[in-house]
Amino acid sequence: AGKHVLLEKPLALTADEVESIVAFYREAGDEGRAPLLLTGFNRRFSPFVVRMAELLRDRAGPLMISYRMNAGFIPLDHWVHTAQGGGRNRGEACHVYDLFTFLTGARATEVQAAAARPATAHYARTDNFTATVSFDDGSVATLTYTALGHRDHPKEQMEVFVDGKVLALDDYRTLRTTGARGGDLRLRGQDKGQKEELRRFATAIREGGAWPIPLWQQVQATEIALQVEAQIRGDSGGQLP
Repeated sequence: AGKHVLLEKPLALTADEVESIVAFYREAGDEGRAPLLLTGFNRRFSPFVVRMAELLRDRAGPLMISYRMNAGFIPLDHWVHTAQGGGRNRGEACHVYDLFTFLTGARATEVQAAAARPATAHYARTDNFTATVSFDDGSVATLTYTALGHRDHPKEQMEVFVDGKVLALDDYRTLRTTGARGGDLRLRGQDKGQKEELRRFATAIREGGAWPIPLWQQVQATEIALQVEAQIRGDSGGQLP
């Protein structure tokens, strides 16, 4: 309808939905002439992640990224587990696949995933898994997503190893760097980038220019999630198109 869209994540739940979006913009021919599409991958807009991206801008080698999400238990009758929510991988872990894409700035080449098999019906198949993504710049990023932990433990932690440096993010409250000067950051509260995401969306509508998240990156994060979903549910896969 020619309207700009801020779409809450995920971008899509099936490959056909992804293709319909890609086809729309392929027909439009240019992101600059088509309505703006922004999937709500807010974490890349966090001041902590922005600082990390600045520190990685002139890197000489690939990244090794380790991300851990202590997601907590959600009952199986919760909407997150329904067709509407898409499950915890497609509905939440997609945030992390976008983060991997943002920090590497590279195309994903392979996805490998494995799920812990639930011993009871207490957990869903997509509650506890690991996903490793390889990128064409040589980087490798791994997500450990689990509902088995305790709620008092920090929910999200990430370590990035590169060029003799370590960047450690603790629950979007602190960033501690080793081997990199002037990189540490601490705020009074948690900031996962939601407010900055909205500001960037409004600015892009008013002023035009580059999208806050390029379409190919929104699509890639979603395709990674779909590959992970297929593998942890027992289907074959791994190679990205």
